[in-house]
Amino acid sequence: MKSFVVLFAAILCLPAWAALTGGVAVEEITPPVGGKMAGYSARANVSTGVHDPLMAKALVLKDDDTAVAIVTMDLAGFPGEVVAGAKQRIAEQTGIEQVMLLVSHTHSGPDGTPDFPSAEKPYIKDLENKIVAAVAAANGSLAPVKYGVGQGRAAEGHNRRKVSPDGAAEMLWANPERVPTEPVDHAVGVVRFEKLDGALLATLVNFTCHSVVLGPENLEISADYPGVLQRTVEKELGGTCMFLQGASGDINPYMDKTAPKDGAFEEVEKMGKTIAAEVVRVSRQIAMGGGDAKLTAQTDTVPISLRWDLNDPDVVKAIEDHYGAFLVRARLDRMKRDWADGMDADLVTVTLGDDLALVGWPGEFFVQHGLDLKERCAIPNTFVCGYCNKSFGYFPTINAAWQGGYGAKEATLVAVGLGDEFVKKSLVNLYYQTGRLHRIPQF
Repeated sequence: MKSFVVLFAAILCLPAWAALTGGVAVEEITPPVGGKMAGYSARANVSTGVHDPLMAKALVLKDDDTAVAIVTMDLAGFPGEVVAGAKQRIAEQTGIEQVMLLVSHTHSGPDGTPDFPSAEKPYIKDLENKIVAAVAAANGSLAPVKYGVGQGRAAEGHNRRKVSPDGAAEMLWANPERVPTEPVDHAVGVVRFEKLDGALLATLVNFTCHSVVLGPENLEISADYPGVLQRTVEKELGGTCMFLQGASGDINPYMDKTAPKDGAFEEVEKMGKTIAAEVVRVSRQIAMGGGDAKLTAQTDTVPISLRWDLNDPDVVKAIEDHYGAFLVRARLDRMKRDWADGMDADLVTVTLGDDLALVGWPGEFFVQHGLDLKERCAIPNTFVCGYCNKSFGYFPTINAAWQGGYGAKEATLVAVGLGDEFVKKSLVNLYYQTGRLHRIPQF
């Protein structure tokens, strides 16, 4: 009887986060040299070398009711068939159906050509295999974990759209003088996962800025500044560091599109280490294990409507006249392949405890969308994760859509106002998941 009382007392003393388990795994996903690189239409040549490796990192979280896999990758994006295939195989092998596949959007990664380096053994199939392997390995290494959240600040990006008083927009691609612009989001979100013995398992870093310090002149594979950031944090803190790109559709680094001859890689190092220093500072001050750590996750299918009728010859001609017929046809062919399984996007919402929300959006949302969600959400640490699962390009704000500029009127296909709908839908989902809204009325 005495031993039973002691055991019962021990159970009562277990911390609130004891039911949460987590596991991580890492796979290198550097492509073979000699393939097309992503991000810049002005880049005419294929890759000639590897400056730094590209990685895929998986974090699996589980509690008694929910399981979610978060995979971050040093890529610009990936074809839709990779997303569909990876999600299906992850579900089959691990039972995990809530999946966030996220990229940093480096413009010095592979293009994802379906037959490179060969049709028999394409890189994109190897990529899919490694995503699945990373999640399976993370799922196989689950152990009890606790978490903590903090936020800092790093002024390392500017808004690349300069809007005049009359509403006209011009592009401010680079801003080496660091002239203040708005809106911007300089917040650095840090989520720390530890094992119960205090060993650091993983650090999630949420930051909002295009990964384009390296310009089209660079022909070496690189993760750009997020690669330096992650390697530096891992060296300083240990564990695995994972980068979550924010709503960066109109946010550029100050030293945008720098050529290697002009010190591009030195600028990459500088920016990555500056943000990493803030991550390390914040991480060391995080209080671990506070409050209820119930995990929730939900994936909604959201139909994507288009701004332009691409079946209208006048629409296609207008776009071809602006960009050139060859480039437009190549892009439309790529879209047909990437979106072959339909024009449906994933909206993924994950909550942990009462103080953390991760929201996965399917593309390059303008920063104001991320700021709006953060301001309106009652969950204190709400982090937007752009480029989640299948990507549908730029989601400009309504005003930006008529003001113009790249990603606002140019180079965007989604219907005007769709970004605002994602903000609202995300809020609704988060509130149902955390019990702030109810399916059955509670008066």
